[in-house]
Amino acid sequence: MSLLANVAHPVTPELVVSLNMSSLMYGIMFAAMSIASFTMSPIWGMLSDKYKTRKLFLCLPNIGYALAQLGFGYSTSPILIILFRIIAGGCASSLFTVAIAYIVDETNTYNRSKAISYYTAITGFGISLGYLVGGYIGAKDYHYAFIFQSIGLLLHSGIVFLFLPESNVVVNNSQKKSNHFIFQIKDDFKKTMTTSLRILLLLVLLTSFSYIAYNTGINYFLKKYLNLNPLQIGYYMALTGIIGIIANVYLTPRISKKYGEKKSLKYILLVVGSTLIALSTFDNLMSIKSIIVLIIFIFFLSMYKPLLQTLVSKLSKNEHGKIMGLQNSANSVGMVCGSLFAGALLDIFPIMLFIVSGSVFIVSYLIILLKDKEL
Repeated sequence: MSLLANVAHPVTPELVVSLNMSSLMYGIMFAAMSIASFTMSPIWGMLSDKYKTRKLFLCLPNIGYALAQLGFGYSTSPILIILFRIIAGGCASSLFTVAIAYIVDETNTYNRSKAISYYTAITGFGISLGYLVGGYIGAKDYHYAFIFQSIGLLLHSGIVFLFLPESNVVVNNSQKKSNHFIFQIKDDFKKTMTTSLRILLLLVLLTSFSYIAYNTGINYFLKKYLNLNPLQIGYYMALTGIIGIIANVYLTPRISKKYGEKKSLKYILLVVGSTLIALSTFDNLMSIKSIIVLIIFIFFLSMYKPLLQTLVSKLSKNEHGKIMGLQNSANSVGMVCGSLFAGALLDIFPIMLFIVSGSVFIVSYLIILLKDKEL
C-alpha cells in the first residue's frame, strides 16, 4: 500500500512545473489533502470501531483514493486539482488510520513496539520503492505514474477484501456516548485534553510539521535547484528507504526494549533536529562530511515514528481505531502547516525551511524533557 500511495510523488513536481504553477501551489495541494485527512481520520477510526471491522475500511476508501488520483493526474485546473486532492486525502486517511489500528488489535503492550517498528520499516521501504517505481514509470510522461497508481490501488482493494482476515476488534461500550456521531468526536477530543495523550498528540503534530516540511521541500529542492529528474529523485528516496528499513528492523526494537520508547524517542528527536540543521549549513552537499551527516539524519529520522506511535497506542485501551484516528488527525494538522510552510519558503529561502524543520524537532525533544513526568 505504501508503495502505491507514493508512486505519484516523484512526478508531482513535474506536474507543477509543467503547468507553470508556483511552489506555493505545490504546498496548497498537499495541504488540501492533509486537511481532508485531518477531518476524516477520527471518523474512519470510530466507524471501524463502531462496526467492528477494519477490512471494510481498508477496501472501500481505497477505491475512492484510486479514482481521485487518476483525476488529479489528468487535471490542469487548480480548482480541480485541489478538489481531487481533498477527495484523495479523505479516502487515504482511512487506510493509514485503520492499518495501525489493525496492528494494535493483534498485538499487546509487550510486542507492539516491535510490530510497529516492522510496520514502519516495511512502509518506509514501500514509500521509497514507490518513489523509484513512480520515477521510472513517469520519466517520459508523468501521466503514466498516475495510471499505474490507480490500477494498483484498485487491485490492492480486491486483494485485501479477498485475503485479509478480520482483526480482533474489541470496543469498550460501557461508557455513555453522545447520540450524534459528530458529538462523539467532540467528546473524545475533550477527553484527550485531560490526559497525557494531549502531549503526545502535540508531539505528533510538531514532528509531522517538520517531517512534511522537510519531505515536501527536499522533493521540490531536488527538482528545481538540483535539476534532478523523477527517476533520480526516486533513487534518492530508495536510498532513504533502505537506510530506514535497516534502522527499524535491527535497531529500533532493541533500543526501545533497552531504554524504553520515551527515552529513546527523546534523544532520537535531538539527533534528527541537530543533523538537519547541520546539513542546511553545508555548502557542498556531495562532500564526504555532508554524506555522512545525511546518512545519520535519515537513519534516525526513520526511527522516531514507530516509537511515537507505540506511545500513543498504549493509551488507546480498547478503542484503537478512535485513538489512532485522533493521532492521524494531529499528524494531518502538522502536514497542512508543514506543506504550506514549505510552499511559501521554497522559492524565497529554501535553506531556512530545513533550519526551521530541524529546530522544531529539537523543540519536540525539549517538550519530552520538560514534560517527562506527565508522559
